Amino acid sequence: MDCISPGKSGGLAMLWKEGTKIDIQNYSRHHIDSVIQLEDQISLRFTGFCGHADPNHRNESWNMLKRVGGMVNETWIIGGDFNAIVNETEKGGGRRKSRALMDEFCNVIEELSLVDIKTVKVWYIWVNNREGSIMVKERLDRFMISAGDVVNFPYIETKVVRQSTSDHGAIILDTMRGKPKESCRDQRLNFKYECWAKDTEAKDIIQYAWKNNNMDVITKIGKVGQDLGQWQVNRNKRMRFQIDKLKAKMNKIIGGPYKNNKMSELKEIRRKLGQLLDKEECY
Repeated sequence: MDCISPGKSGGLAMLWKEGTKIDIQNYSRHHIDSVIQLEDQISLRFTGFCGHADPNHRNESWNMLKRVGGMVNETWIIGGDFNAIVNETEKGGGRRKSRALMDEFCNVIEELSLVDIKTVKVWYIWVNNREGSIMVKERLDRFMISAGDVVNFPYIETKVVRQSTSDHGAIILDTMRGKPKESCRDQRLNFKYECWAKDTEAKDIIQYAWKNNNMDVITKIGKVGQDLGQWQVNRNKRMRFQIDKLKAKMNKIIGGPYKNNKMSELKEIRRKLGQLLDKEECY
């Protein structure tokens, strides 16, 4: 499901896995409203939202949310780029936001009985990619849930994933993120041929095991699988460490004080992050 933006950027899209039961209720250029069927026949109302970028038309976005809210009977979660903040703590740099605009947003949240689900660790989600004193960062993106249903989602959590090609971070909602994990599958059992077929280190592992004349073919195959699995686990750990390190640097720059030449550093970090994410996708 997609709603095309009238400009060169933006637009909304909703994607879901095959087998997921979703009914689209209504949509526009600024929202996609849906009902999702969860386990045990429980329904969840999810509205993907993008607030109007022009403050003069912001009320149109709020009125649309109010109309949707008037039709909601299920647990309601709203997520997206609201293009608005609730107070000055959600903005760093640039001109002060209009108090009236912030009050309007707060009034909508209160009227619809919504609770803001705060992100873990990261605060500012959007940055204008400018240097020094003209750098502006804001918390424009968020998830909110109907106040009466917070108790039904004790493990709900949102986090920000820094992007290599966008001025917005991706904000992710996980309804079970905070739940303690009971058990973990051994990652050594998950090695994939397409991940290591062209890798020199992997070829060396295969050749070393295959040259061992003290093992029969079946034993060699098992040995190759075991060694490749451990190799992939270690490689993934190194790659994940590098990715997390780059994301931490991005968060430090975006969340830290204004300094010259920091934006060029941020762009270089994004370039390196993009390369690593491309590699990680193969694994």
